[in-house]
Amino acid sequence: MSDSSTIPPQAPLAPPTGSTRPAHATNQELALMADRITDAVLVCDAQRCIRWANPAFTRLTGYTLEDAYGRQVEELLSGPQTDAEAVRRINQWISQGEGVERVAMCQHHKDGEAFWVERTVQPLPGPDGSVDRYIEILTDLRAQRWAQTEHHSRLEAEVALARRTTFLGQLSLGMRGPLNTIVGFSQLLDMDIQAAPDARRQVANIQQAAQQLIHLLDKAVKLANAEDRSLPVHAQRVNLLAVSKEASHSLEAAARERRVTLVIEGDAPTAWADPVHVRDVVTQLLRFAISHCLPDKTVWVACRHSPDHGRALIEVNHQGGDGLLPGGDANRLFEPFTASGGQKAPARQSPGLDELDDHGMGLAIAQRLAELMNGSLGVSTALGKGVMFTLNLPLADRLATPAATPNSPPAGIELPPLRIIHVEDNALNRSLVEALFAAYPQVQLSSFPTASQGLAAIQGEMPDVALVDINLPDGSGLDLCRTLRASPLTRRVPLIALSGDALPDHIARALQAGFNHYLVKPIQLQRLLGILAGIPANPPR
Repeated sequence: MSDSSTIPPQAPLAPPTGSTRPAHATNQELALMADRITDAVLVCDAQRCIRWANPAFTRLTGYTLEDAYGRQVEELLSGPQTDAEAVRRINQWISQGEGVERVAMCQHHKDGEAFWVERTVQPLPGPDGSVDRYIEILTDLRAQRWAQTEHHSRLEAEVALARRTTFLGQLSLGMRGPLNTIVGFSQLLDMDIQAAPDARRQVANIQQAAQQLIHLLDKAVKLANAEDRSLPVHAQRVNLLAVSKEASHSLEAAARERRVTLVIEGDAPTAWADPVHVRDVVTQLLRFAISHCLPDKTVWVACRHSPDHGRALIEVNHQGGDGLLPGGDANRLFEPFTASGGQKAPARQSPGLDELDDHGMGLAIAQRLAELMNGSLGVSTALGKGVMFTLNLPLADRLATPAATPNSPPAGIELPPLRIIHVEDNALNRSLVEALFAAYPQVQLSSFPTASQGLAAIQGEMPDVALVDINLPDGSGLDLCRTLRASPLTRRVPLIALSGDALPDHIARALQAGFNHYLVKPIQLQRLLGILAGIPANPPR
């Protein structure tokens, strides 16, 4: 058994002496050939238990013949990342007497590391015609997969570089105006420093341009942080009318200089959001409105409940600006350095209003902040009606809208009694799920912000289903899934991945790790409820 070059005794492979048939290889020749090839070769008995393996098998898997003898390949090499459906298909084909040709699948090394192979299984009939042996070949795909990964990484790096290059080019374009002012007035001062009154005025121009440049760079950094999800969100109850009034008070001087009237009206909906971020968004919308509103006109701010269940709105409308975006492509306002469709805003009446111009980055930041708070920021324009921005945020009292019946589930979807564990670090996302299941008193929901807490809860409570975010502060939801699938106690717990990552290969990786479903954020709540409706509940403990 310890000699991997000794094939189990079988019928002679060579024809009798004097035969006119072509000579066949002897057992010794076959063993020598199997020892020299790079593919792993296995000889299994009728029950597909390993009886012989070549040295390449040990190099590929880490298992010696002594380790593998008498064990099935699936038992030996399967792990958390092995596709159970692929294993089922292979076993089905073999049970029907068919061979398996070059099926790619993930296996696991003796030390636990995952690797990819192509599996080929061929049945060998004995003298009576029944299958009494199987030959299995494992072809190492690690080099091929590594090359594919490297190629994908290079493509991603090139795309990221192109995006950075484009952003830096736009940033450079936006900086050239203030820099030209700084350099030009500095040169004038150098040529005529004796003219004191003019020099002082020119120094003031330089200082103003420098402040513009600092403001622009600050916005660029904040936008980069918002895109990189590094801005914290501290959700709490926020009175939208009070926040709108605070933002308008900070811009009253700018509105007077522009001869613009600010009017705040509406009821006082209470949103579940970050008050600092909400104030930043409203301030940016008011800055844009004041900057582009026609003189002697009005900027209206309305706070109200949305007709849609569970949402609150802040609307900022200003008169003028109908021609900001020819063609009606209003969403271009949220693209950095392309606000106003590449056109200049109306001429400033006072130099103090120049600080309102941030080359469109403020609106881009505002839209991203709204998304981080589980909301949205949209814009519409109409001839004669100006520009209308709408900030949409979740209500803190989501079930208390006049149009909704408290604790009424979405039409047509009923859930069985379920124990659900939700693992999500974002407080707003947890609030969304809590609001969803508030209409289902038969559902017991427990939420946890970290992977370690969620894992301990799932192992301890054995829920009917777990909703798991992929990107968690102390680890990956993929690792949590693999840990659960590796344990006999938790391997059958239904797991649903919730993630903002929509890349196809990342979705495939999560499903391969063991998730039953993968839902991309923003989550389609009806689809989630539909999946949960089909999950059988465990008996109450």
